[in-house]
Amino acid sequence: MSSLTKTLGIGLILIAVFCGTFYLFYKRAKKNPPKQPLILTSAVLNQTLPKTNLFNISGKPLEDERLRKGKVVLVFMMPDCAPCDQENEFLKTVTGSRKDVTFFYVLPFGNRDQVLQLAQSKYALDPFYDDGSNLSRKLQLYQVPIKVFLEDGIIKKTWMDATVNDQRQAEFKDWLRDL
Repeated sequence: MSSLTKTLGIGLILIAVFCGTFYLFYKRAKKNPPKQPLILTSAVLNQTLPKTNLFNISGKPLEDERLRKGKVVLVFMMPDCAPCDQENEFLKTVTGSRKDVTFFYVLPFGNRDQVLQLAQSKYALDPFYDDGSNLSRKLQLYQVPIKVFLEDGIIKKTWMDATVNDQRQAEFKDWLRDL
């Protein structure tokens, strides 16, 4: 056997082992997909909401005391995000189900005027812009959509990602019911 034949044979064996291993891991991951975490990070849970700098389209700030009394859900969204659009459609059906919970849409990124203008025309609730992304950075939020539940200004729970299918929507309704 020539050295070229041996090298090719070893190369084929290595490729077969790699493909077989990849297939087994892929099959296992597909069978048992990781559950989406309902908690963003333990670093922010049970902490007081940091001081906010949120503004509506007319430049009026959202007063901090509105976020620090009672039950509040901050929904971090972006108007140019397809999952956020789906989330908005779903949230229209549930925001009124809990009269004791106030929802606020927060726009954490982008040009203030542009994202507020676009969000104003798309979203069911009045959006507020996170000036300088300060709140988002303090909460370590780097993607949207995410929901943060506050009780008397204390961060109690978070919900990551969009509720784009029936199972996730049912899970979110249970999450909301348990607040």
